[in-house]
Amino acid sequence: MKTKHLKDWENELDICIRCSYCFEDCPIFKELGWESSSARGKILFAYGFLHGELEPSEFIAKRVFDCTLCRLCKEKCSAKVDITEIIEACRADLAKEGFVLPGHKEMLENIVATGNIFGDKEARAPVQDGETPLFIGCQYLARPNRTKGWIKLLEKMGVKPKIVEETCCGFPMKALGDREKLEKQKKDFKKKFPFKEAITLCPTCAAFLKEDYDIDAKHVINVVLEKLGGLKPKSVGKKVTYHDPCDLGRSLGVYNQPREVLSKLGVELVEMKGNRNLSNCCGGGGGMLVSDVPVSDRIADKRVKEAVDTGADLLVTACPTCEQVLSKASARMSEKGQGSIKVQEMFDLLWNAVK
Repeated sequence: MKTKHLKDWENELDICIRCSYCFEDCPIFKELGWESSSARGKILFAYGFLHGELEPSEFIAKRVFDCTLCRLCKEKCSAKVDITEIIEACRADLAKEGFVLPGHKEMLENIVATGNIFGDKEARAPVQDGETPLFIGCQYLARPNRTKGWIKLLEKMGVKPKIVEETCCGFPMKALGDREKLEKQKKDFKKKFPFKEAITLCPTCAAFLKEDYDIDAKHVINVVLEKLGGLKPKSVGKKVTYHDPCDLGRSLGVYNQPREVLSKLGVELVEMKGNRNLSNCCGGGGGMLVSDVPVSDRIADKRVKEAVDTGADLLVTACPTCEQVLSKASARMSEKGQGSIKVQEMFDLLWNAVK
């Protein structure tokens, strides 16, 4: 197999000493139990491809794509090997050889056809003139009422969002291995969104805009923290546990800010066992939502169980994907009589406190 993308990570692969520290909390390994499903297993596959010791197969491709890209493995790695980037490079080389999972292929074709992951031709940004560029992103284009709410909230805080016709930032193309589509998408994105700084509603978009476009992207929760005091929010008076989204936390390092916002809202914060940089993934990343729903669901169920065990009234997060995945998990647990917890995005708490 040609390893065009893995070659860039040869030094990182050599740094890995196969110690297995990344095993312990890998969400996929905890569900499947095979070394081939762990972060170390994926590193071994990548090394084998790079050195001509392995040939690709559907089995190996499925194992490499069985990953939420949560980055917890890098947090656990004593050498800080960038395992997520290696996995993405391995996916890219596999995709070039034709190993693409059906659900992933459909998602990428949706972006090409409609500019968003859902294939929704009606999902359009609410264009308006303003001062500060605001990038909506696919998840919020599919939630027009929530998007309008965020815009109103920002305007209440004195921010004047500038919104243009937009297209997907291209992150799914990188995550799922289609680098050719990614390069075309990035050109289209830059034409439509030619800004050097922006506020984003989605943490995954914020991380990708920073890393791949060198845009000074600020997640909306940082803006809220700066501006909230002027609105004199009402006290929420709830016991809340907070779920750190992987991209907001491990990619962007935003841990304290959401908790400071919650403090300003007068909540009693109780932490889950896995929190901040060691937060457990919701199971919704890396394409798992469409490629292996049962495994994704089991990961989400475990995270909700963690939240229930805190005794909190609410499970709050700052990511639309996490909110969607954890809400469904809570509903499943309720149906099974295993306990449940109300799940909300940060916006809901904020809006009720300032409206």
